[in-house]
Amino acid sequence: MNMDYALASLKDDRTYTRNDLIEVFRKENGDLNDSTFRWMLYNMLLNNRLFKVGYDEYTISEQHVLPEFRPFYTEDVLKVKGMLEEKYPELSFVMFESVVLNEFLNQQIAQNTVYVQVEKDLSAYIFDTLKKELGGMVLYKPNRTEFTRYWTRGCVVVLELISQAPLSPAQPHEITMEKMLVDIIADKSIEATYSPAELPDIFRNARKNYRVNIKKMNRYAGRRGKSEIIQRYMSGEIQDAV
Repeated sequence: MNMDYALASLKDDRTYTRNDLIEVFRKENGDLNDSTFRWMLYNMLLNNRLFKVGYDEYTISEQHVLPEFRPFYTEDVLKVKGMLEEKYPELSFVMFESVVLNEFLNQQIAQNTVYVQVEKDLSAYIFDTLKKELGGMVLYKPNRTEFTRYWTRGCVVVLELISQAPLSPAQPHEITMEKMLVDIIADKSIEATYSPAELPDIFRNARKNYRVNIKKMNRYAGRRGKSEIIQRYMSGEIQDAV
């Protein structure tokens, strides 16, 4: 088998699953069995011909062994997060704020919005709690029109935490890259905080600078009915504003 030829056919700007790789190598040798491929995969990893960047994710470019995304939260988020952790230690929730996107944008978001995504059955209760505790403007599941009409400085938005969302085992209240990339398209109140013309750059910068678990993201995108559009942005098919 011409291993070099097979490796040369791989693109250095994407990741591959084990099944993807075995298909590529079987084009060079149709008799390749699983046992031989496991040995080949081990040696390619050992000799830095391939790099593992996540669960069942491989790349041929060392520069794509990228760090995991960790959002830098402002005091606005940390205040809400701390309060919820203290009052409801068993509560499932995820924090996001619009200025987290500034790392990926050309046109910066100046006015921040804090989002609290809470498990569905408790979202209305948490909304009432935050409304009482914060004494400011708190919105509950607003659509784009409601968000635009009622948003004020320091606004907190309560949304439902969608099942099968990709969460961080180590930091369950922090938003993951996979979840964020889907949510900024699927949640209309989040979409209202940035220019849609920035979306190609957001996805381009995310792919360039951070590890993205494609399988997790696609599963979540499917749950939210956004599989096709997410795949088009991630593949670079959409490179200009739409």
